[in-house]
Amino acid sequence: MSALGLILAFSVSAQERKKFIDRQMIDRFREHTGTVLDSRFLEQDMYEVALDRELVASYDTVCTYRVSHNQVTDQMKSGRCWLFSTFNILRDEMIRKYDMGHFEFSQTHGMFWDILEKSNRFLENVIDNRKKPIDSRMNAWLFKKPIGDGGHFANAAHIIDKYGVVPQEIMPERYSSLDNKWLMNLVRTSLRRYGLKLREADAKDIQSVKEKALADIYSILAHNLGLPPTEFEWTLKDRNGNVISTKIYTPQSFRDEFIWHDLEKDYVIFMNDPTKPYYRMYRVENSRNCYEYADWTFMNVPVDDILAMGVESLKNNTMFYFSADTDASMLMMGGIYDVGLYDLGKDFGVSLDMTKEELIRSCEIKSAHAIAMTGVQLGKDGEPVKWLVENSFGTVRGWNGYVVMQNEWLKTYLFRFTVERRFVPERLLPILDRKPRVLKSWNPTY
Repeated sequence: MSALGLILAFSVSAQERKKFIDRQMIDRFREHTGTVLDSRFLEQDMYEVALDRELVASYDTVCTYRVSHNQVTDQMKSGRCWLFSTFNILRDEMIRKYDMGHFEFSQTHGMFWDILEKSNRFLENVIDNRKKPIDSRMNAWLFKKPIGDGGHFANAAHIIDKYGVVPQEIMPERYSSLDNKWLMNLVRTSLRRYGLKLREADAKDIQSVKEKALADIYSILAHNLGLPPTEFEWTLKDRNGNVISTKIYTPQSFRDEFIWHDLEKDYVIFMNDPTKPYYRMYRVENSRNCYEYADWTFMNVPVDDILAMGVESLKNNTMFYFSADTDASMLMMGGIYDVGLYDLGKDFGVSLDMTKEELIRSCEIKSAHAIAMTGVQLGKDGEPVKWLVENSFGTVRGWNGYVVMQNEWLKTYLFRFTVERRFVPERLLPILDRKPRVLKSWNPTY
């Protein structure tokens, strides 16, 4: 039955409008449902029942263009996907240039500075809004979640530009980087405490209170994650263990030698949000981690524009960063994302169809995970069929950690997209100079 037919089946006169459920309503519900005979739901999860196993069996990792074959990384129980995916793109160029074996930039190093910078941004926001009531929209948003471990490409770019990078073995993963729930809780508790102190402090004491707060956060981070190095010795080797060079580095000099991009200038950030006009610039208020840098600014474009740039990037042997709602229509351990995996509507006799605009407006979907795209398969017409993704949850999911996304799935659930400027069509470049519209801090989509 069509959606209109379902509505008409439950049409009642204006006189019958009721705000409560009564026996007549329940009778209509029973008639609509019919007799429930499917015994599979007695012993199986509904998604197991609805899974299209023939579709699952048809998947592989064949690509027309594929960039990386690197061993995947593992963010474990942390929300650092944005940092992992950025580093995975940057390390790929380094690995291929020097024919290296497995290599990772230190995500712990980036995490340390990101948390400290976000803490400073929170405290500055509290200072800016301390004359407003504590239950104002802004202060309620600030104190509800002072900081989180999530982020986006621009956050990674800021940290890399300000603090440099180091190899993972120089500042390795720790318990509280791999499972950071309690660390983040402790930081948030400290920030809320100092946030209240800042609201009550005399103007002359504000800087000293803020610095004491940041000193406490620094101490918490140092004990849990280790002290970031100011200088270190590191040996570059190829995949066979042959020494290429041994040098003394700072995090900044290591960045300058092994990252060959100005992330602020060489990349462009896009978004596909059909709830807002396309070909316009937007800035998300308070989205930066480092206070002195710019907020996250993006161009909103149709998804076909994004995918065309993505194909061009992979054609040129270059990975790209994107984020999507990876909680939707997926087989997590199988590493498959396809809109046809489950047909729950058919099994239950209900309609679940919504456009992407409706999915976003109703908060049904969100940007849940940032990942690095490494391959694409094109059909006979030259259009994408499926995409290959280098995930950051170890080797147990999908094909040794790589996962496959159907093109229709990606069009529906893709949100953010970052690509090198050289792959952006000329017609879009002038738009980047336009003044962005400001989006509020608490917008659920961003």
